[in-house]
Amino acid sequence: MQSPFIFYCRPGFESDCAAEVQSYAAAFDLAGYANAKPLDGYVRFYLFDEQSEESFYDEIDLSELIFSRQWFWAKSELEQLSPTDRVSPVVELAAELGTFSALLVEHLDSDVGREFSKFCKKFTTPLTIALEKKGILLKEGNIDNHEQLHVLFLANDHCLVGCSPSGKASELKSGILRLKSPKDAPSRSSLKLDEAIQVLMSNKQRKAIFRLGNTAVDLGAAPGGWTFQLVQRGMQVTAIDNGPMDKKLMATEHVIHLKENALTWMPVKPVHMLVCDMVEKPSLVANLMAKWLLQAKTEQAIFNLKLPMKKRFQEVSDCVGEICDQLDEAEIKYDWKAKHLYHDREEITVYFRRQMPKQN
Repeated sequence: MQSPFIFYCRPGFESDCAAEVQSYAAAFDLAGYANAKPLDGYVRFYLFDEQSEESFYDEIDLSELIFSRQWFWAKSELEQLSPTDRVSPVVELAAELGTFSALLVEHLDSDVGREFSKFCKKFTTPLTIALEKKGILLKEGNIDNHEQLHVLFLANDHCLVGCSPSGKASELKSGILRLKSPKDAPSRSSLKLDEAIQVLMSNKQRKAIFRLGNTAVDLGAAPGGWTFQLVQRGMQVTAIDNGPMDKKLMATEHVIHLKENALTWMPVKPVHMLVCDMVEKPSLVANLMAKWLLQAKTEQAIFNLKLPMKKRFQEVSDCVGEICDQLDEAEIKYDWKAKHLYHDREEITVYFRRQMPKQN
């Protein structure tokens, strides 16, 4: 029996996650098949031989996957663990795998998986102590190995044990960045942009763009959840929406509110960043973002694509592909990332950055 690769996703998106992983493997000429149940919140992906498994392990990079939050290579599956000693069997298996720089005791983001949240927290401490005592989990400053050890509990007596390379999988448990909604944020949608900025942009990119006085546009801004995040980072924002904006946000004097059509309005001067969270067809939003980028009206764009109920991976591929095709045809250099974020629902969040023409 081959060892499965485990990919975590939002419950209900298992088929999309599976389709993407299958496509990802095929790009490296690796054949495999996915196994997933609706609403489980994860996918098992199997390759047909050990050499293919090793190749896939070396190639996977979480940042290149949209619907996956976390992944690891499950080397063993433990069932019917004794309630009096769950630690020893895990330590024994981990010893066979090598040494590790980090430990992630995880649960799935499903209704069943969340029931094990407290259990995983309690289990982490005794397992950490046991692994460090055996020299399996290395303490900081004495780390040559850069692999993470994953212990995914599917039930109190049932877990998968495996590994992932640090830097190519998430360092966060279950791949979830948990954020608290700011007290003054006009809406909870504020968390989506906060997460997008932290997940999709590098530290260097954030430092370059979020500076006092830099300008941004928020299309479909009302009541201002995304505008709030930009203002908090020092930007001057033009909010485009026929609806009302939050009064406290407008009082900051960092926002200009224009009651214009967000699908047709364009700035006279280019801005540093464009954000967009409109409930529109994904293809319409994709072409609108391409228009802004092609005309150099923005240097960077973060936007949501609201997805249909079926063939969501295909819809994402088509929409992102359309933007890339238009930029390629215009010979514009760019890079992009996309992710089905924890705070997203029936949508994904996309980040594009283009190389701006030099000013005379």
